[in-house]
Amino acid sequence: MASSVGNVADSTEPTKRMLSFQGLAELAHREYQSGDFEAAERHCMQLWRQEPDNTGVLLLLSSIHFQCRRLDRSAHFSTLAIKQNPMLAEAYSNLGNVYKERGQLQEAIEHYRHALRLKPDFIDGYINLAAALVAAGDMEGAVQAYVSALQYNPDLYCVRSDLGNLLKALGRLEEAKVCLNMSALARLHNDFGFKIIAVDHNPLSDT
Repeated sequence: MASSVGNVADSTEPTKRMLSFQGLAELAHREYQSGDFEAAERHCMQLWRQEPDNTGVLLLLSSIHFQCRRLDRSAHFSTLAIKQNPMLAEAYSNLGNVYKERGQLQEAIEHYRHALRLKPDFIDGYINLAAALVAAGDMEGAVQAYVSALQYNPDLYCVRSDLGNLLKALGRLEEAKVCLNMSALARLHNDFGFKIIAVDHNPLSDT
């Protein structure tokens, strides 16, 4: 993490501390990804005690507490991250998740939209916004959120599939069919594309 890198003095101790922090941060991320939230939290708290202003650590703590349904703690760490960096889109999105979980949909939508104003290519922000808009009954708004995400990354077959299903629910069947077909093709390419390319470029084919 960028904020963990300081000025390196002649002594090797700062370098050792930096590597120790980075290694522990990577371990905490792996534990979070594997669903071991207890271990991830324990290691994150060690990191936080070392660098209480590190926004990466604050975001991870926010996410851990959200997964454990400790919503107040999740909101607390998101708020701390925002205080450190008011331009941190991910922190507003995490806070939006807390509001959505509490059923405060308008507040959630406002936080997602603010996150997207700060970071217009924030894909997770569009996905979260779309889900909140669906929950609020604004289906057309959700369609636009999915479309915006796909404009930044057309290869998101899961997003395209969600959009297709939403269009189907709205009765826009032709658009839904095109969308779902494209999603299926994108998934196929993702699963088998490299194998197909490998066959197409077989160096023995010209002999």
